[in-house]
Amino acid sequence: MTETRTAQTPADVGAVTLPVMLSAAPYGDLRVLAKPNPATGVLRCLIHHTSATGVFTLEPDFDRDNPDPATTRLRIHYGDELPNGAHTGTYRPHRPVIDGTLRLVDSTTLDARSPRHLRTRIYHRDATSGHRRARVPTPVARRVTAILASLATSWLRRPDVDQLRRAAARTLLQRTGLHRKHATIAELEALIADRQRELATQRAQLARMTALLADDTPATGLPNQTAA
Repeated sequence: MTETRTAQTPADVGAVTLPVMLSAAPYGDLRVLAKPNPATGVLRCLIHHTSATGVFTLEPDFDRDNPDPATTRLRIHYGDELPNGAHTGTYRPHRPVIDGTLRLVDSTTLDARSPRHLRTRIYHRDATSGHRRARVPTPVARRVTAILASLATSWLRRPDVDQLRRAAARTLLQRTGLHRKHATIAELEALIADRQRELATQRAQLARMTALLADDTPATGLPNQTAA
């Protein structure tokens, strides 16, 4: 994937990032203005392509029970971060528009090491009529996949990717807390204590059985039997 920076202009001085050109082969180049949020680990990407424009929001994807700050899994949301009170991707502002009419919704999760091996469904709502959520046509899905692959590969190569992943992991932990992990450990500790009591009982029974087998003292107090 080729990547070239545009020439710096006075308006760019002091900006967080400069636009870059990424390859979305075989569908041409992709102009991207990426803005990282070092506090949350989110990367906002405003893209311009011959057939697409809008915002893709990139954030590391984690196992909620064990956020790995070295993850290569990436969730790409279609549009900006959700406004307060919104719960679905339908309400994300600046969602990407394909061919001027197909406005993408929801998100896609992929492995940034092999983003072109993506096997997922991509959905849209018509930008003009707002009809119900539907799958994009296959040719459109191919173009969107190429854009996602370009963004994911660029994300993994960023010099600040480790900082973004760690910030995202901390954000997840702050949001979910450690209650579930504490509860899981307490449950396992109770289970271990119960098994230890059961083990002690079984060992005591084994000791009694072993002692009984080893006891060869002849029985006494039985009446003598004489032949008839």
